[in-house]
Amino acid sequence: MDIERTQQFLIQTESAAQEILISKDALVALDFRRQKTREAFRALKNDMIPGEKAWMSVGNIFVKTRTLNAQKLLEREMKELDKDISDLHNKLKEQVKTLRDLEGKPELKGFDLKPITKEAEVIMKVLSN
Repeated sequence: MDIERTQQFLIQTESAAQEILISKDALVALDFRRQKTREAFRALKNDMIPGEKAWMSVGNIFVKTRTLNAQKLLEREMKELDKDISDLHNKLKEQVKTLRDLEGKPELKGFDLKPITKEAEVIMKVLSN
């Protein structure tokens, strides 16, 4: 009976740890994609000649489009990647919390802090004056 509980505990712990590693790998891949998108956006922005067209990859197809349209598509992709990365960070925090609960470790302090919103920042400035 005790061996089965220990085995079940190890399976749950290893499974939670594996999920964390998978999420970390996905986070690295998304960050790499975001960096490459940012590089492409900067290259288009710095070398842009009004009215010129640029080649762009859309999935597995290369398309020649106006530079301004390409910049808009890249901006949209960067926003989507930022959102995906943020969602994955939140998921990773939950996975780490679950693993620590399984291991019987105390909750990490300061791990789930949220950034100050613009509204709160304005209120703090008003109150400090």
